[in-house]
Amino acid sequence: MILLDNIGMGVLMDKNNDKIGSLELRFISYFQMAKKRIVKSGDLENILRITKQRENNLLSKLSAKKIIIRLQRGLYLLPKQISAGSFTEIHEYEIIKYYMEEIEAKYLISGFTAIYYYGFTTQIPNTICVYNNKIYGEKQIAGKTYKFIKTSVKRLKGAEKINTENNCDILFASKARLLIDCIYDWKRYNSIPAVYGWIKQEIMNDETITEKLINNANRYGNKSVQRRLGYLLETLKIESSQLMRLQRKLGKSKSLIPFNPTKKITGKIDKKWGIAINE
Repeated sequence: MILLDNIGMGVLMDKNNDKIGSLELRFISYFQMAKKRIVKSGDLENILRITKQRENNLLSKLSAKKIIIRLQRGLYLLPKQISAGSFTEIHEYEIIKYYMEEIEAKYLISGFTAIYYYGFTTQIPNTICVYNNKIYGEKQIAGKTYKFIKTSVKRLKGAEKINTENNCDILFASKARLLIDCIYDWKRYNSIPAVYGWIKQEIMNDETITEKLINNANRYGNKSVQRRLGYLLETLKIESSQLMRLQRKLGKSKSLIPFNPTKKITGKIDKKWGIAINE
């Protein structure tokens, strides 16, 4: 809790009801007035006229009090607003937005996070998947797990800017791109055969998504994705003129892949798409 008097001075308390010192108050006051959200190591030496050691101690204390969030070593994110009585929570999407901007990374959110966002599951994900071109691995930030998946800039296209409920612009994989990702990266998300049902339902609701699926499969998928999607769309009676775009991309192939890669190759064979129908 933050307790300020009418002229903006007073006693500052953190969430644990512990007093915050005058130096911490000077830091917060400066960045609040300047409307800055990011602080880096070295910024405070001139602003507050303190030593490097005092700056490190100050940032560590504010991070421990959960007033600011440590994104990585030497990089911190501040709340959007600090006012008399409270400071705003920093949303997970704000963390992604500012972190990716600061390290100058191209990115999009896909995987479990997007599967939940688009309503294909009601299970709240415990990991936030961020595809990007700069960093990889899992990081714990503000008590949440972020999985950064490094990939090429080419595979980071097909994103849509989403304005979230906390008024944060964030890049999500489009719905069509997500569905293709769920075929392409099915091992990571355990998304086959579920994704086939999602695609069927989406086409029933909106036939225009078919073209988007084909475009995304051709741009960001591989031959296995294109063959599985082609067979699925043909079973849904999609016009052959649309399917030809997938066939042209595929060319000729004598190999055989299962429609459901989690099962053995058994059942009938669809020679057109090189698919073992093992549903």
